[in-house]
Amino acid sequence: MEIKFSRELQTILCYARDEAMRTGNYGVGADHVVLGLLRHRDNDACRILSACGMDLDAFKRAIDEQVFGEQSVPWQDQGQVRPTRSAAALVGGAAYEALKQGGQEIFPAHLLLSLVRHEKSVAAKLLRDRQFDYDRLLALMREQHIIFEHTETVLPRMEDLLGPLGEQLTRLYSDVQSESNYLS
Repeated sequence: MEIKFSRELQTILCYARDEAMRTGNYGVGADHVVLGLLRHRDNDACRILSACGMDLDAFKRAIDEQVFGEQSVPWQDQGQVRPTRSAAALVGGAAYEALKQGGQEIFPAHLLLSLVRHEKSVAAKLLRDRQFDYDRLLALMREQHIIFEHTETVLPRMEDLLGPLGEQLTRLYSDVQSESNYLS
């Protein structure tokens, strides 16, 4: 079973790399993916958080305070910026959520569900501190018809998902770098 990034998620992941560079990190971590999600804004995950009373600007500032480095990564070093295991685990969890819901494409809502289960993320801790948990978010997503209940899914092992997803993410970053080098 092959699972792919939605166009929306591809945009968010590209923004995540930009956010890592902006915050002075050569590794794109889970928090950078969340910053990319917040930068995109026009997605179901942000709409759910807003509907629950989350101030997205304050959420972004709180994450920034924790992940900001001393200086940004120079643009010419963009090819050295790579996803970390933390980001891979977050995206892998999102893939698992997509498959659990019967889909073959990962959307931002799946990323949000994965995030609240993520252990080592500033953003996940901030959400948990504000009583955002998996069951609450899933119920809201079902209530708003963002995610539908699906019961007959045979799930692959997480290890079988991570390799292909990592390859897609690496290819995405390489393609974006090639395009930006072509345009400069």
